[in-house]
Amino acid sequence: MRRYDNPPPYNSTGSSEATRLIDSRKPSHLHQSFKSYIRTALIAIIAASIAIIIFASVFDTCNNPLDPDVRDRIRKDWGIELRQHEKEALERSDTYKRWRLEDNDRIHLREQWQTEAEEHKRDMEKRQKREEQERTLLREKWGREVKEHEHEVEERRRHEEEERLRLNMFWTDLTSRTCTTYATREYTARLVNVPSYYNRRVEACMATPVKIHGVEYMPKWCEDHGPSSVIGHWEVDQHEPDCASYWIWYKDFGCISPGSGQRRIEHYLENIPSGGDWKEFCATTPVSFRGMHFTGAQICFKNNGATWGHWVFDDESCK
Repeated sequence: MRRYDNPPPYNSTGSSEATRLIDSRKPSHLHQSFKSYIRTALIAIIAASIAIIIFASVFDTCNNPLDPDVRDRIRKDWGIELRQHEKEALERSDTYKRWRLEDNDRIHLREQWQTEAEEHKRDMEKRQKREEQERTLLREKWGREVKEHEHEVEERRRHEEEERLRLNMFWTDLTSRTCTTYATREYTARLVNVPSYYNRRVEACMATPVKIHGVEYMPKWCEDHGPSSVIGHWEVDQHEPDCASYWIWYKDFGCISPGSGQRRIEHYLENIPSGGDWKEFCATTPVSFRGMHFTGAQICFKNNGATWGHWVFDDESCK
């Protein structure tokens, strides 16, 4: 046998066919990777199939209704569900019973309320009727009392009038006094022919008229100083020219201030009766100016012994 210890020399000019044959014997790296991937996939598929078969077998074993353990477990589950269902049914039954009781209570309460409302209505009607009857009786009683009182007053007045006429009481010493206010004078007189035993002297005084200026007047008030000294007082506001004061010297002081909307007027008061109260006459003597009428001055004051009236009123021309 021939032995070669060293490889033949590389001949670059050798045949290309020999090169191809040598190359065809060596597998490529890509081919080897693909084969390895196929083997791994097949192994994984086989393992998964085995696992599925084992799991299915175990699952079927755990859920097989013919298995005594499975039947016992199912019976236990059924028992738990049955007890739960019975509990829920009992709770629903109790709830329905409670609802029926509450409904009955509400119905009973409504009926009770309706009964009470009807009773209250009847009681109110009876009370109103009774109160109306009482008011009617009370009005009738008041009416009778008023009529009785009026009858008594009328009888007493008539009796006093008859007694006064029988006694022939009359006025004497009629005297004119000072002027009390604008165009008004006070008069006094003494009632005579009053018996000493007569104890209604003031009533007789107030019921006895007197003629002044041809007109009969009743006394405004009376003073009782004894049977022979019953004094009547009158205030006569007719036919008293000496008591009629009047305003003169009209003075317009213009607007009280710019934009105030008010004007000030003053008058001098003339013909105040001797002894008369200047404030009273100033406040009661009427006056008219600028289309307005006043029953007296708004403010009264004295200036150098003269009496003046003062008015302040709204005026559009002062705005």
